[in-house]
Amino acid sequence: MRITITSGPSRPKLKQGDRKIIRGIEHIRVFRMSQGCVVVSSGRYCYDWVPVSEAKAYGAAYCWTDEEKAKYDNEYPLGYMQGRGAA
Repeated sequence: MRITITSGPSRPKLKQGDRKIIRGIEHIRVFRMSQGCVVVSSGRYCYDWVPVSEAKAYGAAYCWTDEEKAKYDNEYPLGYMQGRGAA
């Protein structure tokens, strides 16, 4: 009797900082946080998919590209300077 074992190509495992498009919006994979601590279930980390623009609120701003840092990482909220008379 001959036993043949075959395996197909493996799917790459998802990691922290991976990106995908959900309903036309780019999302990034971040740790699920609760009161500033990472959530662990059965010894494994829990993850969430959040929009790239909200990554700073989840502590994942280090995953941004240079263009995203320039776009999202500013000290004033969107539209703040227009009310101050800036162009």
